[in-house]
Amino acid sequence: MKVSINQLVDYYAKTSLSFFNIFTAVLPPGSKQENWKTNKAGGGFVFPLAGRSRYILNGCSYILEPGVVLHGGPDIALSKEVLGDKYWKYALIHYQIPQNEVSDFSLFNEHFLIFTGNNTRITDFIGQICQSYATPGSMAAFKSKVLFMNLMEEMIISAKRQLCDGSTDVMVQAVEYIRQNYADPISISKISSQFGLERRRFAYLFERHTGMSPSNYLTECRIRRSKELLRTCGCSISQVAECVGYTDSFYFSRIFKRQTGLSPSEFRKKVGENPWNI
Repeated sequence: MKVSINQLVDYYAKTSLSFFNIFTAVLPPGSKQENWKTNKAGGGFVFPLAGRSRYILNGCSYILEPGVVLHGGPDIALSKEVLGDKYWKYALIHYQIPQNEVSDFSLFNEHFLIFTGNNTRITDFIGQICQSYATPGSMAAFKSKVLFMNLMEEMIISAKRQLCDGSTDVMVQAVEYIRQNYADPISISKISSQFGLERRRFAYLFERHTGMSPSNYLTECRIRRSKELLRTCGCSISQVAECVGYTDSFYFSRIFKRQTGLSPSEFRKKVGENPWNI
């Protein structure tokens, strides 16, 4: 299965994933293990540390070596063999998500590769997780969880870095431009021309970089700021609308309700009643 970086970011941002174990293993050249199953209790990542191997999950073949990470869902048919004349060394990390989230996040049950390139920080995090996991006590267990999330972040950043091309710097600038100028009555056509790109090309590159269309990103910036203003100041709805780039307060109210499920006035009232829940 082919998975984009934005799909991964969305998955790991929205799921309540939690680390539950890690182990490392070393297998000699020519070793084979057939008719196995992945762990029934959770998903897992195979992090190659040295050597080369072939993993077959549900009939799909994957070649693994340092710089390539394999994700496998729970209870999947598995076979593997060591390739070449070097020892195969790897770390296997398992994680779980709550049962009630499994049906909403299909990636948990899937198998796919993540191309990270060689990254010593990933190897360092794996070493630290191994050490903390082998240490008894709640503090060590907590540290393992923190390190696991740091490893996930480094893995995604490293995978994103593999996709960098000439457009990446432009998109970084475009994101910052929107964050700095969302309060102005700007349009996507204006932003794309600002960076010398045709509108559709700009939208394609922007979504590939952020996982969101530029119009959705602009709207998100405006709605987040309007929530802050509705919470903290006594401005009228029309004044709030103008502060975040909407000249028409009725249109602003319509967009706000579409994004939040509440009108601006309903949101303000609910904040006043219970400020900690919104």
